[in-house]
Amino acid sequence: MDLIEHKFVETNGGLKLHVAQIGTGDKVVLLLHGFPEIWYSWRHQMLALAGAGYRAIAPDYRGYGLSDPPPKPDEATFIDFAADVAAVLDSLQIPKAAVVAKDFGVYVASRFALLYPERLQGMVTLGIPFTPPGPGASAILALLHEGFYARRWMVTASFYLT
Repeated sequence: MDLIEHKFVETNGGLKLHVAQIGTGDKVVLLLHGFPEIWYSWRHQMLALAGAGYRAIAPDYRGYGLSDPPPKPDEATFIDFAADVAAVLDSLQIPKAAVVAKDFGVYVASRFALLYPERLQGMVTLGIPFTPPGPGASAILALLHEGFYARRWMVTASFYLT
């Protein structure tokens, strides 16, 4: 993946996040990975997006890949992850981006969309529907077919949904 550039950006809390990017221009697609993945899961899409004239950016979340771990991992929230996404865009001087997120990344993208709507060009969610924060999040997932993969972790991961 020698066409993909790698750099580190700093969050408002001083954490260094690893960011992979390729392409140039004003059309930006931010790719948010799932669990337990890193930016690398988007490598093929990044190359295709750059080939189509887009700037593709895929960060590693705090505690993932080459990014710094959060100081108190048990206290990290999706609001923190959303703020990290905003910090990545700030560091790269990008006012607005389209976001594509899958799996765990959908929760990050959902918080980003709610907290920073002015920074969002559009959003695509893969694997998990848009799930707003709050007590209704588990109810939304409970409506999905019992074979839906995310339901297997509902009890274990329910604390992440708020």
